[in-house]
Amino acid sequence: MRNILFPAILAASIAVSGAAFAADQVAKGAITTLDAKACTVALGKVVYQFPAKCDFSKLKVGENVNISFNLVGKVNTATKIAAV
Repeated sequence: MRNILFPAILAASIAVSGAAFAADQVAKGAITTLDAKACTVALGKVVYQFPAKCDFSKLKVGENVNISFNLVGKVNTATKIAAV
């Protein structure tokens, strides 16, 4: 029984901890660069990549925003941007 219980508990704890890392992170700051063609926005020296067909028409450099993102490899993959 013990031989089955320990691996089951270990697998469950790994699954739960992985879900915690999947949550969006939020970056706050002023836009330093905005590239609608590349779909990137930078806050300071940190660049956030948005999906293709992004629409930055209502944003401008210097505007304070919140960016929701996930770290995928070494790329900050953004999911949402909102002016504050």
